Amino acid sequence: MKNSDLQVVPRSPILRSQDTVADILRVEQHHQPANQQSECCLPTYLLSIHLGQSIQLERKIDGRRSHDRLMKGDIMITPPDLHRKLFWDADAEFLLLRLEPKLFATAVHESVDTERIQIAPQLKICDPLIQQIGLALKAELERDRLSDRLYAESMANALAVHLLRRYSEQTREIRTYPGRLPGHQLQQAIDYIQAHLAEEVSLEAIATELGMSPYHFARLFKQSIGYSPYQYVIRCRIERAQEFMVQEPQSIANIALKVGFTSQSQFGRHFKRLTGMTPKQFLRK
Repeated sequence: MKNSDLQVVPRSPILRSQDTVADILRVEQHHQPANQQSECCLPTYLLSIHLGQSIQLERKIDGRRSHDRLMKGDIMITPPDLHRKLFWDADAEFLLLRLEPKLFATAVHESVDTERIQIAPQLKICDPLIQQIGLALKAELERDRLSDRLYAESMANALAVHLLRRYSEQTREIRTYPGRLPGHQLQQAIDYIQAHLAEEVSLEAIATELGMSPYHFARLFKQSIGYSPYQYVIRCRIERAQEFMVQEPQSIANIALKVGFTSQSQFGRHFKRLTGMTPKQFLRK
C-alpha cells in the first residue's frame, strides 16, 4: 500500500456512500470508541465534521503536535497526501467527506490548475456552508446511501468552489455568473435531460454538452428556471412517472426504474413530496 493510500481507524464506518459516486466524492459516517487513535494519508481532500459530544483531540501532523477541544459542528480540512495521526479521549462521532482533486478543475474550468491548487489545512473551523452541505449529504446517506449521482455531483462541486474561494493559499477569484442561460442553451439542456431521464443524469455531462463548467452551468440554469438541475430532473421524473401510471397498469417498482430512480423508496419519497400523495394513492384516484 502506498503511503498516500493509508487510512487506519479502529472501526469501519457506520455508513458509507455507494461506489457509483466514489470517483468524485465519498461520504462516511463514523462512530469511533474513546481513547483510540487513527492515522491517514490519502490522495483526496478530507473534510471532517464533528457530530457528537465534545472531545479532546490531539493531532500529530508532519511531526508537529497540537491539541484542541472539538465541539459539535467543528470542521477539519486536510489536503491530499498530508500524513496525520489523531488521538481522542471520548467517543467520537463525525462525518468524513472525501473529495477527489479532479473536482477542483472540472467544477470551474476557467483558471484552475490542479497541480497548483493549495488548500491550506484547517485544524478547527466553524463554516456554516460546509456544515449545511455535510448534513444534507448525511441525510441522503442515511436514506439511500447517496445513490443519486447528480445530487452528489452538485454538492461536491459546491464544496470544491467554496474551498477554492475560502481556503486556497493563493487568492483566487472565481467569477459569479449573473443573468441566465441563452434560450437555445437552456433548451439544449432541457432536451438533454429529457432524453436521458431514465439513465444516470450527470451534471458534468450536461455542462460538457453546453461547453461550460458544471459550476457555471448549475448557477445559470437555476437563475433561468428557478430550480437547480437536480431539482428539475426530479420534477421531470415524477411528471413522467405520472404519465406512465395513467397510461397502463404496471408495478410502482417498475415505474420507479423506468424514470431513473434507483429504488422504489426513493421514488415514493420524492413523489409524495411533490404531489402530496403516495404513488399508491395516485393510482387509486
